[in-house]
Amino acid sequence: MVELKPVTQDNFQACIKLHVAESQKNFVATNMYTIADAYVDPKLTPFAITDDETVVGLVATEIVPENEVFNRYWITRFMMGEAFQGKGYGRKGVKLAIEMLSKHEDCERVRISVVSSNDDSIAFYQKVGFILTDEYIGNERVMDYFLT
Repeated sequence: MVELKPVTQDNFQACIKLHVAESQKNFVATNMYTIADAYVDPKLTPFAITDDETVVGLVATEIVPENEVFNRYWITRFMMGEAFQGKGYGRKGVKLAIEMLSKHEDCERVRISVVSSNDDSIAFYQKVGFILTDEYIGNERVMDYFLT
C-alpha cells in the first residue's frame, strides 16, 4: 500500500539513496537538499513515499500561512526514484499529498511549480489534474490543482 510517511532516522538513508534518471537531474533538487531545506524552513515538510516498507520517492509540502489563501498550500518538491517510475507510484504519491493538504479547511487549491522545459513533468501533473497558470517563479511554471 502506497503511503506518505515522515522522514525519520529509520528511512532517512533510503530517502537520500533515491535518485532520478540522469536526464531528470536538472529538474529536481536532491533528496538530501530537500531534507536539509526542511530542517531550516519549518514551513517545509518532507515525506517518504513508501510502498509497504520500501521508499520509492519523496514529496515535500509547504504551508505558508501568511500568504493569501489561494497561494498557501504547495507541493514544493516531488521526486520518484528512477527504479520506481512508470509504475503508478508518482500519481498515488501526488494524490496523497493533495489529500493531506486538502484537510485544511481553507485549502481551495494546491500549487506546484515545474521547470518550464520539463515537458514530461508538466504532462504528468496535467494528467493528475493540475492546470498550467500564467505565473512563473524564476524559470518554473506554476500549476494549480483546484479542490472545488
